[in-house]
Amino acid sequence: MTVVLSSDGRRLTLGPLLGKGGEGAVHHITEAPDLAAKIYSKGKGKERQNKIQSMVTSRLHLNSDYVAFPIDTLKSPSGEFLGFTMKKVNGFKSVHDLYGPASRKAEFPSADSKFLLRAAINLASAVASIHAAGCVIGDINHSGILVSNKALVTLIDSDSFQYRSPSMLYRCLVGVAEYTPPELQGALFDKIDRTPNHDNFGLAVLLFQLLFLGRHPFAGRYLGKGDMDIKSAIRDGRFAYSERRAETMMEPPPYVPSLSDYGTDIARAFEGAFLPPMRQPAGRPTAADWVVKLKSAETSLVSCAKDQSHSYVRGLSSCPWCKLEHAMGRPLFPAQFSPSSPILDIGQLIAAIRAVAAPTKPPEVETIIGPIPNLTISPSGRAARSERSVTLFAGIIAVGIGIYLMAAVQGFWGLALTAGAAFILFRSADLKTRFRNEHSIAKAGWVEQHKLWLSQAGPETFEKRKDHYLTLANTHSGLPAKEREKLQVLDQKKRQLQLVKHMESHLIDRAKIPGIGQGRKATLASYGFENAWDIQHQAVINVPGFGPSLTGELQTWARSVERKFVFNSSIPTDPRAVQEVKVEIARLRAEVERELSNGPIELRRLSDNALMLRKAPPQQLVEAYARLKQVEMDMG
Repeated sequence: MTVVLSSDGRRLTLGPLLGKGGEGAVHHITEAPDLAAKIYSKGKGKERQNKIQSMVTSRLHLNSDYVAFPIDTLKSPSGEFLGFTMKKVNGFKSVHDLYGPASRKAEFPSADSKFLLRAAINLASAVASIHAAGCVIGDINHSGILVSNKALVTLIDSDSFQYRSPSMLYRCLVGVAEYTPPELQGALFDKIDRTPNHDNFGLAVLLFQLLFLGRHPFAGRYLGKGDMDIKSAIRDGRFAYSERRAETMMEPPPYVPSLSDYGTDIARAFEGAFLPPMRQPAGRPTAADWVVKLKSAETSLVSCAKDQSHSYVRGLSSCPWCKLEHAMGRPLFPAQFSPSSPILDIGQLIAAIRAVAAPTKPPEVETIIGPIPNLTISPSGRAARSERSVTLFAGIIAVGIGIYLMAAVQGFWGLALTAGAAFILFRSADLKTRFRNEHSIAKAGWVEQHKLWLSQAGPETFEKRKDHYLTLANTHSGLPAKEREKLQVLDQKKRQLQLVKHMESHLIDRAKIPGIGQGRKATLASYGFENAWDIQHQAVINVPGFGPSLTGELQTWARSVERKFVFNSSIPTDPRAVQEVKVEIARLRAEVERELSNGPIELRRLSDNALMLRKAPPQQLVEAYARLKQVEMDMG
């Protein structure tokens, strides 16, 4: 066992390894269970010694409960600087495991949409506390942020923070491009003094990823020529979810929340955080600003009536998570239904539905409407009659002249004139031809309104809804059998389920794939590609920037993961798959019960509405009847 010394000479024994990175390793401390020791790799400690000593002297660990700041320095028995002690972070996992839907299912199985917002609040609070302590994170990214199963947040790697002691500025020497603000893209970090405003960009990216299913705010489809990678989009201010689409020339990936789903204040804050620097003279929203805005959104949350794992800000017309899950065809959170059992006994509920009497056949509507008062021939009808009188008079004269011509002058022309005049007399006497088109339109309107009235004032609409509720009741009674059937299918597909679980456990973010760096991994995540299973069952070629070559590398990696799979027939059916079946059935049961509980109320409403329509026909029906009768009177 390795023994190290604290600054006061106490002997501490390094226990088992907690984690390891490029700079060193983190160990348990046998004598101090609540502390951990970070021991630098050989050659790394000397360059950090003065900075760590200064942070310890300033007692930064007392200024923030959110950060694993250095508490004390550690040295070897020979006096060589080795590292430092810090608070031990137990039970925390990477924030990436929380915001990625696939990894969240495995690492945070009970997290719902409200959990994501609470974690975002705690992350903003953590960054605000760091800025208040006089530090700048600098290299702010997902790898240094941990979250507990209670949405608590802790930041590690505090020794990389930019820190100013009374006599010295210790810069942060590294950064991840996908979290670096546009003004620092491509900068030499060892020559840059970071500011909280620089951190505010990376914080906004992380908050966006937490709230928007792991999507990177600058990963989307470029509407101009060529592809747009994340670093270029950041540099050019091309926020993919912006309302300024004509300016950014970007559109978001499919199956993502809308920017407005968290309310106007949050949407404006993201727009402000991702504007080009020259357009934000007052700077980006600060961590403290985000705390206020996110807490305000949290207080306005309402629970979805269909699934209580869905919470959304008051004022939206419907639950955005339900809409998104329906489009994606899979749940994003572990479903929660309340109540878990019917409000009423299903048998009593069906009896109540059957007990509502259907409306009888309605009487003839004409008897209800009655005669149309003050119905007289319209001006167009009178004009048609006047025209007919003139035509009749002229026709009679023409017939007389024709008869005279036949007898006294020329038989042929007299006969022709007489026949023509007789035809005009016959046509002008019939007004039906004149009003044929108006009558056809009026009759069609009457038939349509009469049919609608019959369906609502009679039993037709009522019986359709009653049949619908009885069908729902049959569906409800068949749910247990449906669940058993689905579970049996799962047992038969045990090998396939084990393969899926194996493939899903291999995350792209943690894999080394030729040509696929952090930027491309963020783009893949923004388009729903998180693991080897996604690669095999979705079209990577549709993701911007991924041509045949990169797609081939991803598919090669996915096939290599699949080749490592070994089926174990003794392992029981995946509990997660069983739970998904139970959740699916529970969701369906809750929806059926909620709709059935409204059955008696709706049927009584339909019955009452039928009686009302018989006593007082709707105005559209009366007007259609009046139009038809008017045309019939004009036709004479």
